[in-house]
Amino acid sequence: MADTRADNIRRTRTLTLVSLGPMYLLAMLAWIPAWRDMSLTALVAYAAISLTFAGAIHWGRVLGQFSSSNQFPTQLFGVLVAFLGWAGLVLPKEMGLPMLCAGLTFVWGTEQMLFSDELPDWYQKLRNQLTAGAVLAMLVGWAAVMLPMF
Repeated sequence: MADTRADNIRRTRTLTLVSLGPMYLLAMLAWIPAWRDMSLTALVAYAAISLTFAGAIHWGRVLGQFSSSNQFPTQLFGVLVAFLGWAGLVLPKEMGLPMLCAGLTFVWGTEQMLFSDELPDWYQKLRNQLTAGAVLAMLVGWAAVMLPMF
């Protein structure tokens, strides 16, 4: 059983870190003028989906706990995160990317402050890496939007 758990953690870590690849590819393509608009649109969409997924993790976490305690605050948190992702999609890219960076940072910070006792250590370490990597990729894309304005 220990091998299965370790294998699942390793696979989860690999899949999660590989999921940063499209963010970095799109952020780099944003520096090529001919690709800028398409890559930034795709980067914002991918980031919004990633943010929504981060909130949905908490819905999944509480589904088996409905009879043991009030799960409304955690559910509300998951829904608010989805709204942040949606807002990032409808804003202009110049504002959407920093909003999505703030949203991912908000999820990370909330997990650190409120849910750290409930989340496994390996997951918290992975979220640290994923949040830092995703925010950095979005800032690279955002710089490609902002630099031509100066």
